[in-house]
Amino acid sequence: MSDKQHIEVTVRRATDADILFIAWVNYEASSPEPGFCYWDPLLEGTNTPTMAFIEAMFRARALAWGDPENFSLAVHNGQPIAGASGFEMNAQDYRPLRESRLPYLASLIGWDDSKLNTFRERYAAVWSDPQDISIAPAAQWTIECVATKPEYRGRGAAKQVIRELLDEGQRLGFSHAGISVTVGNESAQRAYEALGFKMYVTYGSEYFNDQYPGTIKYRRRLGNVK
Repeated sequence: MSDKQHIEVTVRRATDADILFIAWVNYEASSPEPGFCYWDPLLEGTNTPTMAFIEAMFRARALAWGDPENFSLAVHNGQPIAGASGFEMNAQDYRPLRESRLPYLASLIGWDDSKLNTFRERYAAVWSDPQDISIAPAAQWTIECVATKPEYRGRGAAKQVIRELLDEGQRLGFSHAGISVTVGNESAQRAYEALGFKMYVTYGSEYFNDQYPGTIKYRRRLGNVK
């Protein structure tokens, strides 16, 4: 069956009108296994659905790994089907959230101080070191939050988005781009390697005390995007 044939897409920059879709992209990219998202344990006891939290995170500009306008989207038949963010990571804090924006995020989802403080404590326990080497960028220009709608996977949409982000990084004057993948996600590894990324460093499950499968970081020189 030809369901893996490439499809024609256009690539455009996301806007606030796309927040629901990029919230889904972040959810998928933050889920190393079905039914589990990195944000889930931080939200236990807050009565806040994970998707509602992620949507508010984007509206509050609290995600350090890409504001809505840092996302590029692949569009097919008028609907976004894949997305990814491209940005320069904060050199002082590699972690995923801008903590200064958390009070505004809390106000959007109706958290009182108790819930906000509980979340802060859990976040600090997971990401205690703002310069943890396991989340350090492989290059100044970072590509993150890559996801494609299930029915369109394997058909080239995400590659088109990444190509656009590689071009953008080059236009901005960066020499290299970095991207990460969860150990075991072989389809993503093949896609990134086909785009010229090379393995930069790997952190195995033992680094994370077997609480996480591990991370492979890739890097590629910008220019001559395939």
